[in-house]
Amino acid sequence: MELAKALGYSRPNDFRKLIKRHASALKAMGSLRHGVAMIEAGKGAKREVTEYQLSFAQAAFLVGKAGTTLADSLAVKMAEVFALYTAGRLVAVDAAAQAELDAIAAREAERRRVHEEEKDARDMGFRALRGHW
Repeated sequence: MELAKALGYSRPNDFRKLIKRHASALKAMGSLRHGVAMIEAGKGAKREVTEYQLSFAQAAFLVGKAGTTLADSLAVKMAEVFALYTAGRLVAVDAAAQAELDAIAAREAERRRVHEEEKDARDMGFRALRGHW
């Protein structure tokens, strides 16, 4: 909920909805860890809610999806850093960091490969349907 507040969400449940809406993409970055927390719902009432423990990458992804003014400002900063990296002006500090960057690139390549396979399969299905009309 710290991230929700930092991004300008006044209602934590709205941020939970954002997480649920993007759960499949978040899971592509690792386990979407969560648990149950009890909160005060007003006038002393208690209510059970889902509490998420996001990785840094998952949190960064949600920054780009949040759409709040504060999130947009942070997304601009992230985009500027990304531009520096892709221009070769930011480099890994050691071999371990380079290995992490290489693994990230490999996961992205795999996601693109799967996307293309799915797209090709859909296209073939549509062509087959047109052939029957």
